[in-house]
Amino acid sequence: MKSMRNRMVILALAITVILGLLACSTTGGLISRNDPTATPTKTPKPTFTITPTPTDTPVPTDTPTPTATFTPTPEATNTPIVLTATPTEEPTETPVPTNTTAPPTATRRPPTRVPATATPAPPTNTPRPQFAWNGVVSNQMQNCGLTRVFGFTLANNGALAGDIWVHYWADGWDGDWAKSQWTDFGAGTSWKGDEGNWDGTIDVHARDGVWHVCVVEEDNSWSCISNTVDVKSSSDCVAGHQIFHITFRKN
Repeated sequence: MKSMRNRMVILALAITVILGLLACSTTGGLISRNDPTATPTKTPKPTFTITPTPTDTPVPTDTPTPTATFTPTPEATNTPIVLTATPTEEPTETPVPTNTTAPPTATRRPPTRVPATATPAPPTNTPRPQFAWNGVVSNQMQNCGLTRVFGFTLANNGALAGDIWVHYWADGWDGDWAKSQWTDFGAGTSWKGDEGNWDGTIDVHARDGVWHVCVVEEDNSWSCISNTVDVKSSSDCVAGHQIFHITFRKN
């Protein structure tokens, strides 16, 4: 390959030299015919261009075709079949049950419940009353000719209690004191509701006012030994009340 490239280079140089000589001869002939002879000039020497040496292109190599690799298949082995026999147990004879009389079982009686006796609750202490006597309004009536408080003083067993002082008064008025009797002054009259053993007349006509009444220890005393009962009278004889029946009972 290298020698062929050298030959081509030499051939190219030879052709160049021949062409140069031919050009010189032609030019010289024309000048000699037509023109005066000129002084010949030096023909420049041709310059040689060095042609690079072509590089050898590598010839492609054939890619080897893959070959199938033979893998030997193992031969199947015959697995021996082993038959195992399971021994069958011989059935055993079940004994025939005999009628055995079971002994009687004792029935347990439930325990007898003893009724629980209720424990009596301890007696509660009754609060002691604040006063020795307790008073309430037992009746109220209309009367245009009288303003009055009256009633009973009773023992704790409900019997009449005499010689008990009752004080009645109003705000701004000291009032008066009435002493109870041992007898009911209204028992022999035909007027129902006029019974009592103490009497306190306030006025002889209908009068407006609020009156306070309580049991005291003695005459002219302001120390109440009962609760104070308040009543309100009216001068209106039709719509209001003027007479009040008050009962005091000893606790």
